[in-house]
Amino acid sequence: MTVKSRMSRAAAVAVGVILASALAACTNTGSTPPSSDPQGPTTLRMAATASGPFTDQFNPFLQATQSASGYSMSAIYEPLMVVDYAKSTEAPWLAKKGTWNSDGTKLSIELRSGVKWSDGTAFSADDVAFTFGLIGQDKALNFYGLPIKSATATDPTTVEVDFTRPAFQTLWFLTAPVQKAQWSTVADPVTFANTSPIGTGPYALKTFTPQAITLQKNTHYWQKGSPKIPSVQYLSFDSESSMDAAVEGKQVDWITTASSDPAAITSTSPKTLDSYTVNTGVGIYLFPNNAAGPTADVAVRKAISQALNRSAIASASLGPGATPTKNQTGLDGSPNLIASKYKNLTFGKGSAAAAKSTLKAAGYKQGADGYFTSPQGAPLAITLTVPASAAYGDWTRTATLITSELKPAGIKVTPKTESVVAWRQDLASGNFQLTMRASGGTGSVYDGLTSLVIQPVAPVGGNAIRNWERYSNPAAGTLLQAMAASPTGSAGYTKALDGIEEILVDDVPVVPLGFGAVTGIRRIDSFTGWPSASDPYALPVGIKPSLVQILTRLSGKG
Repeated sequence: MTVKSRMSRAAAVAVGVILASALAACTNTGSTPPSSDPQGPTTLRMAATASGPFTDQFNPFLQATQSASGYSMSAIYEPLMVVDYAKSTEAPWLAKKGTWNSDGTKLSIELRSGVKWSDGTAFSADDVAFTFGLIGQDKALNFYGLPIKSATATDPTTVEVDFTRPAFQTLWFLTAPVQKAQWSTVADPVTFANTSPIGTGPYALKTFTPQAITLQKNTHYWQKGSPKIPSVQYLSFDSESSMDAAVEGKQVDWITTASSDPAAITSTSPKTLDSYTVNTGVGIYLFPNNAAGPTADVAVRKAISQALNRSAIASASLGPGATPTKNQTGLDGSPNLIASKYKNLTFGKGSAAAAKSTLKAAGYKQGADGYFTSPQGAPLAITLTVPASAAYGDWTRTATLITSELKPAGIKVTPKTESVVAWRQDLASGNFQLTMRASGGTGSVYDGLTSLVIQPVAPVGGNAIRNWERYSNPAAGTLLQAMAASPTGSAGYTKALDGIEEILVDDVPVVPLGFGAVTGIRRIDSFTGWPSASDPYALPVGIKPSLVQILTRLSGKG
């Protein structure tokens, strides 16, 4: 089975992770001009996100550390396979292919030979088997929720992974192997900072400061003659506006953005800058706390959803290229998979009357001030927490707009902004009433739904790596397992998906808002080989798995 059956060309593998990361505000931390020679620039300066000062952490298993290091580790650690977006299929990288047994419980992975780690030692099936074993031992390391039972190296280039249940739909190929010799001595992989990373990628860590991470060419890289650019420097920025100013001022060569206006930036230097925008299919959601507070009541969640004008929200605050969610299942990107009974179930322009009707039917009473109180007499007042700035447009502006749209429905909302670090911590621990987050965009419907309703649920105060809203329903877990056990499009897959769609529509665990786009703005006078509309081999983003595809295609212009 290949990824073609479950991926649209615009899908952005793992982009939801990077672009859900909020951006703090406000200044450029500075950079140095690139060095050059007759062969062209020797350093590619880039920013994958405006995450503020970097932290000396290169643990590839943890999403927080990936953001903290500016996603530079995506050039150090490579996935087993990448995605060829031009062909909408998996493409060999460290692995040549993966082959399933008939029931999806065993995966045989054939690896490329001749690969070395950046320290010059041989990469082998032992490293890959060790990595899968490590992931299977700790949920904190297992972002894609792989139900791993065991992994064994049967020869130097073959790994067999056994799963506890059928796993056809899992994103196993995004696994980035770590070196067994290094990681087998680590006491706690979850807290390991990994300040001296050893990877198979085209670049290796040279120097670190909170303002700049400099990578140098991996001289042991397995692709002969690649990379062509000797070094890559990740620069720290505190806001997208400072990133924009830097690329306009030729202080940086490539930025990834989802809220800036690319035309306004590139028009300042049309001979040196261009842009490439892709609507990634990453969903942008309101996440109501399903376990505590006012939004634990499904009637409140339904009323919130009914009152919102998604078209207005998408156009006003979700960034250039964003589109509103139309179908109430949230599966706009896969219309052929929407159950027949929901195909015409769309969101309207927002109806305060419908929202009030839902609340009244649930026993809520509207007061003289226009706001509702619960059946127990408590005010229906909700705090909407967002990071100070975010990758998909201006989420502070989004929160203000949502507040104004919910007021006529009798729902009192108070926007609250907090730092990126605090927001991430509160999201993981369940310390919020209502928040925003991007999710999905992997091209896998199964993986996107897993992010939303995976079971069991982390308790409030615990650490949730998915299902941040804490929607608890064992039936959802059973349906997800049935999807994973079935090839895409099969009767079993369709039946399970229909059941999950019913949960999304009836229980409203999350409130879909729209789908985000992402843009790469880059120097075309200094570098060539960028992905583009005419050559869409990768997404224009500085993260895995697209990053290694781009870095191995780029050349400097002399």
